[in-house]
Amino acid sequence: MSACRFGCCDAEAAALPDGGWKSTEKGWAIDERRAEHLRREWAAISARIDKAHADYPKCPCGQRTLALDKFGLCSKTTEEHQRRRGIYAAPKTKARA
Repeated sequence: MSACRFGCCDAEAAALPDGGWKSTEKGWAIDERRAEHLRREWAAISARIDKAHADYPKCPCGQRTLALDKFGLCSKTTEEHQRRRGIYAAPKTKARA
């Protein structure tokens, strides 16, 4: 019988203190018995976020956003985004010594 909602943990692993996280000399680490649970939980959360964002407009760069600007772009300021907005910066040159 599984003790978690994803069916991956037994009762002992599900009852680990702090969800299986422990502090080590290298930082925080998860108990191996809970690693699969975290992977499944993260996949479920990511799927829920993707579903919520599915109707958001998409920039040509692939970024989903609440709203696009008048050029149909997200708020990024990369060189490609600036070029699409018609903003051409002067080429960067080194100053002569």
